[in-house]
Amino acid sequence: MTQEELEHLLENVDWEPKVDPLWAETSLQRLLAYADRMAVHRRHVRHWRLTLGPALAIALVVLWWTQTAPLRTAIHATGQLPDSVRLLQLTKENLPNIYAAGSWIGRAWDRAVAAVTPGARSAVAVNAQRDASTGLVRAGVRDTDGYVLVDPATGTVVGTVGDRLPQQARMVETAIPRFGTYEQARQIALQDPVIQARGYQATGIFAPTVYSMQGPGSLPEDGTAQRIIAVQLQRTGEATPALTALVDLSKRQVIQLVDSGAQLGLVVGDTAGTYAVPGDRAIGQLPPFSMEGKDGRL
Repeated sequence: MTQEELEHLLENVDWEPKVDPLWAETSLQRLLAYADRMAVHRRHVRHWRLTLGPALAIALVVLWWTQTAPLRTAIHATGQLPDSVRLLQLTKENLPNIYAAGSWIGRAWDRAVAAVTPGARSAVAVNAQRDASTGLVRAGVRDTDGYVLVDPATGTVVGTVGDRLPQQARMVETAIPRFGTYEQARQIALQDPVIQARGYQATGIFAPTVYSMQGPGSLPEDGTAQRIIAVQLQRTGEATPALTALVDLSKRQVIQLVDSGAQLGLVVGDTAGTYAVPGDRAIGQLPPFSMEGKDGRL
């Protein structure tokens, strides 16, 4: 193409061609339909945000409330440091808690729960869980090998358990209780509000092994060793006892609840406080010492 032909072509080109009206109308309808779809989509997104946002917030609050409830209950119950917990701390300092979660997932979950629970970092209670079988909250005691049982209805410590006997404890030789004493202990246990609320019945009674923290040749001044009876508790339909109540006959009340139906020992402090130990770690491990003036009765 020569220069002249190119110039002629450029001079005669129609730079404003006519638009096909049908094509224009079709394109406009497509744009309007797309705009309508986008508006509907934006409305749906806004609606779901307004709906799911509060729902997610409520779900998170409910999750926090339910998952931290056992630990919050245990922290509140141990805030005033009951005598039993103080005795456990004095005799079991700086020991690893064997009742903490074993898997890394469990430990991570416990740390997460503690991180979002007010007061958990400095609290005595750690790794709290609600026991579905008994309805009690079970929480480890920091820097010890023991745990506490808390009644969530009253927010009080109803039981303290250590895994081992302290080295300074000595077995107290006690007399065999009479049948009437057993029956009295059974009635006292069944009248306890915590036990009544859970519908337990007494299925067995025994005299627990008692240990004194005052050393050989001495006994608790209040004679605790001579008046403690253990009552095994079980509900209808359960195969084995789920709880054991340690009954103080002179006070006519339950002083410890233990989430086990096995044999138990009881450690008695020199001034105040008691805690239970499992029977397989208590019976026959320490040398007994005799009591003066025992008359064979409780």
